[in-house]
Amino acid sequence: MPITDEQVAVLRAQLRGNREEHLRLLDQLDSDEANVFYTALVGAAFIEAAQYHFIKNGEVASTTQIIDFVAQMREKSDDSSDLINPQLAESMLLDLLGKGTMIDSDADTKFGHQIVMLSAMVGERQFTPAELDAFLQSARSLAEELLK
Repeated sequence: MPITDEQVAVLRAQLRGNREEHLRLLDQLDSDEANVFYTALVGAAFIEAAQYHFIKNGEVASTTQIIDFVAQMREKSDDSSDLINPQLAESMLLDLLGKGTMIDSDADTKFGHQIVMLSAMVGERQFTPAELDAFLQSARSLAEELLK
């Protein structure tokens, strides 16, 4: 089953900071859509955003740059400092970028970290609506590949 327009709309609302719309659309997804397909879409978007954010001209960011990103992200929002375990966040990015191993955590906690870090990375890029659509299409394609 492919990623649907509805699942993409949920993530678009989240990334645009439209909490009410995000929650309304998320509530309309059935549990399989939310737990499998939407989760895959968020994971793929996280991969896309992290690669763009931390790989420049084939060079992977240093561990210090990743630690600094997590610290800055946590400082920008009172919620983030409570929601984000810095060791887990750093290890998720380091693992994704081939510079470390992710520490153990449950799937829900990892998903929560992904969505917060994804929102921070996308927020820094300040996408135009067309750029956000292109980003989401790329994430959608990657998610469909990962689900095969």
